[in-house]
Amino acid sequence: MEVNHTGVNIAEQLGEVADAFAILNYKQVAVVHDNASNMKLCTETLKKEPEKWGNVQGVYCSGHTLQLCINTALKQDRIRRTVAAARNLVGHFRKSPKATAALKDKQKQQNVVVHTLTNDVATRWNSTWEMLDRLVEQRWPVTAVLSDPSITKKADRTLDLTADQWKLAQETAEVLGPLITLTELLSQEENVSLSATMQMLFNLKRRHLSPKEDDSPVIREVKKTLVTEIDSRWKLSLLEPNSIYLLSSALDQRFKHLKFPTNEKKDLVYIEVVRLAEHLHQRQTVREVEGEPATSDREEETAVPPPKKKKQQDMLMQSESDDEEEQEHDGDSAKKEMEKYFRDTTTIQSGPLAWWKHNSDRYPKLACAAKHCLCVPATSTPSERIFSKAGYIVNKTRSSLLPENVDKLIFLAHNMKRV
Repeated sequence: MEVNHTGVNIAEQLGEVADAFAILNYKQVAVVHDNASNMKLCTETLKKEPEKWGNVQGVYCSGHTLQLCINTALKQDRIRRTVAAARNLVGHFRKSPKATAALKDKQKQQNVVVHTLTNDVATRWNSTWEMLDRLVEQRWPVTAVLSDPSITKKADRTLDLTADQWKLAQETAEVLGPLITLTELLSQEENVSLSATMQMLFNLKRRHLSPKEDDSPVIREVKKTLVTEIDSRWKLSLLEPNSIYLLSSALDQRFKHLKFPTNEKKDLVYIEVVRLAEHLHQRQTVREVEGEPATSDREEETAVPPPKKKKQQDMLMQSESDDEEEQEHDGDSAKKEMEKYFRDTTTIQSGPLAWWKHNSDRYPKLACAAKHCLCVPATSTPSERIFSKAGYIVNKTRSSLLPENVDKLIFLAHNMKRV
C-alpha cells in the first residue's frame, strides 16, 4: 500500500481486491487479522457497510493472540532471568566451535540424541520453548562440557544454570508444549481450523492449565495468567450466537454438541445455523436458476436481518405440522436437517470437509452453511507464508521487477506444487 496503513485505508483496499476478484458480498465471510488497532478499526469499518460486505466478521489470528497471551505469562522475573541465562548459555556454544565439537562427543558418550542447541527469537514465542526444551534435553552433556577445564575457561563455567533454573526451564517447557501443538494444529493450511479453536481453548483451560498439587508457585502463576489472558482476548463467555467461531463449531461434526457455551446460548447458536442454512440454500437456488453474474460488480444484497426474540422462540416451539407443511414445499427444512444431523453418528477420519462432501446430499441446506463457515482459517499463517515468498522474490538484486511480474512469480511459487 502506498498510503498509510490506517484502518479506513485497509478497508478501502480490501474492497478494491474484492471487486477485482468479483467476490459477492454474501460470500465475504470473515477477515482474519492480528490484534493491531488499525486492523480492528478496519473490520469495524467493513461492518458499517452491510450492503457491500454482508455479515462479514473479524477473526483474531489465533497464533498472534496466543503469542500475546504467552508473552504476558512469561514476564515473571524468575522466568525472564531463566530465559536470559539459557540464551547466554546457548550463545556460548553457538559462538565456540570447540565447545560445539565437545558437546557432540559428550552426547555420544552419554547416549543422548545428537541435537544442536537452538537460540530463541524475540518475535516468536515458540522459539523460546524450542530453546528451553532442547536445552533441558541436552542438560547433562552441556554440564559435562562446562565442567571440563580442558574445554571451558574458568570464567565461562558460571554460564551453567542453577539447579532451580534447570527445574524452572523444564517446567516452563512442559507448560508451553501443548500450546505449541495447538498453534501447529490451528495453522494448518489444508485442514479446517476455526471450528476447533474454541473447543481446544476450552480443553486447554480445563485440563492442561488447571493448577496441580505439585506445581511450583511460579508455574501456578503462569497458568493463572494464561487463563486470564485467553478469557480476556477471546472473551469466550461473551461470544454472540451468530459468532463465526460458534457457527463453525456447530457445523463441525466433531464439536457439534458445543460443550463450552451455556445451554441457552447453544439453542440460540443452533437457531442461527438453521437461519443461515435456509438463507444460503435459497441464494444457491436463485443462482442455479438465474446463473452467476459474470461482471466484476459486486451484487448488492441486504445482510440477513437478525431474528427477533419472538421469532427465535417460534422456531424453537415450531410444531410437527409446521415442519410437515414446509417439507411439502421444499423438502426437509433446515431445522429438520439439524435434528437429523444431531442424531447422526457417522464419522470420517479425514476430517469435517470430507464428512460434508460425503453427506451433502443428506443435508443440502446445512451443507451450504458448512461451506460458508468452515472455509475460514483460524490464523493468518497462510497469507504470512505468501508474504515470506514475496520477500525472497523481491530483494536487493531483483529490485527492478515490474509489479505484474512480481504477482506472477509469487503466484507460481505458491501454486506450482498444486499443478
